[in-house]
Amino acid sequence: MKKLTLTTWLLTLSLGNVWAEDPPAPETDTAAGSNTVQADVPRVMPTPQQTRIAGLIARLSENDSHEIETLNADGTDFLGLFRESESGDPQGCLVMLHGDHGHPDWPQVIQPLREALPIHSWCTLSIEVPDIGGRATPVTITTGENDGAAPEENPTLPNEETVFARIDAAAQLIRDKGYSQVAYMGYRSGAAYALRYTAERGTTNQALILIEPRSFSPVSEFELAQNIERLRLPVLDYYFNRTPQDERFARQRQAAANKRTNRQEAYTQIDALPDARYDPTGNKRLVQRVWGFLKQNINQQSQRKELPEFEKELFYKSPLD
Repeated sequence: MKKLTLTTWLLTLSLGNVWAEDPPAPETDTAAGSNTVQADVPRVMPTPQQTRIAGLIARLSENDSHEIETLNADGTDFLGLFRESESGDPQGCLVMLHGDHGHPDWPQVIQPLREALPIHSWCTLSIEVPDIGGRATPVTITTGENDGAAPEENPTLPNEETVFARIDAAAQLIRDKGYSQVAYMGYRSGAAYALRYTAERGTTNQALILIEPRSFSPVSEFELAQNIERLRLPVLDYYFNRTPQDERFARQRQAAANKRTNRQEAYTQIDALPDARYDPTGNKRLVQRVWGFLKQNINQQSQRKELPEFEKELFYKSPLD
């Protein structure tokens, strides 16, 4: 036992001498080179929107490349998906704005409408809307308290100027393709942009369709709803009453509509919660609601195609024959 203790002590002393030695200093050139390499390594920044759009273009390029349009607003290119009316008597065209972190062929709401409405004499142009913020961006909660700061008289949505310029470019493309009537539709944050656009532009003689509208800071839901009072065109407000917040926001929009001086233009609010399912049945109801609203509230164009001639000889034989 005594011998083991001595051996252990000697081993400890030996290791202690090794640890006490100063470690060899790295060569200056190697260290500098290492630091240089680290500084020169490019950092890969995630670009989720560009990735979504690139994937969408790759998918559509296989069979539907004719739908892809490259538009430009303020010097920046963006994607549009155009579908021609599939009838001989086109009634107009619908500009479609998807929700935040979506794309112009989003499977919920956007895709069913943009594919089905052309069958009912409406062309569709679904455009790319920039993301409001990254997925890791902290959410700003609007409480109504401003800590003494004066509130903005007319707050704007994030990217509002960019989105307005894109809507202008989309409307111009539609006119260039020969369509005289333009309607606007937005889904969630896209509905907020469409509402703000038509209110700010004083749009008339057209139509606005809001699907499950959502607002974003610095524009509160109440402030967004007040834009409805300024509208001068028919509006379909199609929402899903899932929460008390949804119900409160819907009441605010209806109250603003009730204060409009231009009451002859329709404002139709529908709690479509029973239709809020993303399957063929829910999509069919959505298409019927939107198409029916457009048909009832926009001047229908006269038919361009001639009616087939009635050939009597197919059904009538003269007694002289």
